[in-house]
Amino acid sequence: MKFKISKIIDKENIKKAFLFFKNLPWLIGKNTFPFFVVMIFIAIVFGVFFFVRNVVLIEHRIPIIPSQLPVLDEKALEGILGSWQFRQDKFNGVNGKTYPNLFLPKSE
Repeated sequence: MKFKISKIIDKENIKKAFLFFKNLPWLIGKNTFPFFVVMIFIAIVFGVFFFVRNVVLIEHRIPIIPSQLPVLDEKALEGILGSWQFRQDKFNGVNGKTYPNLFLPKSE
């Protein structure tokens, strides 16, 4: 069975498709409210689909086993606390530094 593409891709079909896309903005403009209702419905459907796919199904697929949770020893905790203390000291030290006002004229 031979399938001829020329029957599907016809000049008449191309003209109809071109006229449809040419008149599409007018069609949307005439039916603004139904267009926005349909678009909001499509957005809700896509949102629900991605939520279910990325949140609900992943929670069911990968259960958290307590034995797989990370365990920190004393050395790791001391390193983390030291890093936090260093950052806190650095943050508190910013208040002690005075900066010149660049918008006032220089005094001689």
